[in-house]
Formats: sequence, C-alpha cells, structure tokens
Amino acid sequence: MKSLNKVAESFYRFFKEGVFTPAIDDISELTMEEAYECQRIYQALRTSDGDESFGYKVGCTSAAIRKQFGFNDPIHGCLMTPGLVEEGVPLKASAYHSLAIEPEFVITLKRDLSDENAADDELLDAIECIQPGIELHNYVYHYPRPTRQELICSNGIFAGLIVGQSKVRAREIDWKLEGVTVFVNGNVVATGVAADIMGTPLNSVRFLIRHLCERGKGLQAGDMVIPGSATELISVGAGDEVTCSFANAGKITTSFS
Repeated sequence: MKSLNKVAESFYRFFKEGVFTPAIDDISELTMEEAYECQRIYQALRTSDGDESFGYKVGCTSAAIRKQFGFNDPIHGCLMTPGLVEEGVPLKASAYHSLAIEPEFVITLKRDLSDENAADDELLDAIECIQPGIELHNYVYHYPRPTRQELICSNGIFAGLIVGQSKVRAREIDWKLEGVTVFVNGNVVATGVAADIMGTPLNSVRFLIRHLCERGKGLQAGDMVIPGSATELISVGAGDEVTCSFANAGKITTSFS
C-alpha cells in the first residue's frame, strides 16, 4: 500500500537534513494526483517548521528543460522561505545539493487571479511588477530514472529564488520576444526568449491558475510567480559568478563561495 505521508516525509527530510531514504520502490507508481498530494504534505511539513509560502513556480515549460528532463508536460510547486533571497546576499554552493540555476521572470501580483481563461490584458493588469530572478535547485533525482512524479513530490526541486533589485511594469516586457542570456564567469552558457516558455509566460500563469483552482486555491495579491525558464538548468559550484540578463527586465548577478 502506498504511504503518501512517508513519501512526502522522505523529500522533506532530504530538504532539511540532506539525507534521503526511499519510502517507495518505484515512485512512478504514483498517479499525478497522488504526487501532488505528496507535495501538499511536504509543504505542510515545511510550514509546521515555520517556513512560509510566498508564491508559486511552474516548471518544465520550455523545450530545453523538457529535453533535459525527458518530460512533456509542465508541473507546479510552491515558493517557500527561507528560499527567498535578495540580490547581493552571499551564498555558499555547499548549502545546496548538486546546485543548478535557471533564469526566471519574477512576477509579483497586485490582485487576485482565478480565471484560467483570462485575456492577456487582464493578466498584465494584475501584475504589480517584473523583476529578474535566479532560481536555485537541488538538482538531484533519487530514483533510478527521472519522473514527473518525483519532480512534483520534491516541490519542483526548488531550493531558492534570488530576486533582482530592478523592477519594470508588465507592459514593458515583450512577452514573446524578450531575450534572456545566462553568463557564468563572464561566458555565455545559455540563451532563450520568452516565447520558449509555453509560447508566452502568460500561458504558464494560466496553467498555474487552472491547476490551483482544481485544488480549491487561486493566485492572490502579493504572490510571486515564476513561470519557468527559457533555458535549460545550468549546474554551478563554488567560485562561480552567475549573471542572468533580460532584454527589458534588467539583470541579476550572484556569486557562490
């Protein structure tokens, strides 16, 4: 019999203590709904520790990521403290497990959203600002082959979000052609455009609204949303400096010691 509580706790223990003990032989046996229930339990365990949600993430939204992971459909997870990091805060690579990064449009909402069919104008009017961001990942799969079930159970391997200081309005972004470039130690390692994210990151927001509504939730004013990366995940380590530059949304730089 599947014990979703034990599966969720195994991912919680890994996040908190860095030790993973499998609670199921084959995690691909879980249905997607069971995987999201594990994610809910994982988040509840984090909340009981004092961690707080500050928004949501969508993953597997670009062809680059889907090819890298071998998945065809997006997933969503919860952004949680202490993972909210301001640009300029010193970070240690050793605080993460197989650290990987990806560039993100950080969307902050100024009003609630619950209509999965909302027009572009309605979505843009609901956005307070856009900031450049770098998502941090514990890029580890614990089972023999990567699965969407494990990615969902692990809360999208989310380890943190660095948020840049610059802010722009939603209508200052080209939601299809906005360019993204990732530099590591001054070298270009990845590029993409906003359209690589489900045709436009706004489609990613609609996907998120639909999935949250199916679970009796919705996006709320003040939530941060990261709609997924236009590039693949990029592994980094101690001594690396990372800059993610956006055509209109500014740029963000961080270093890992």
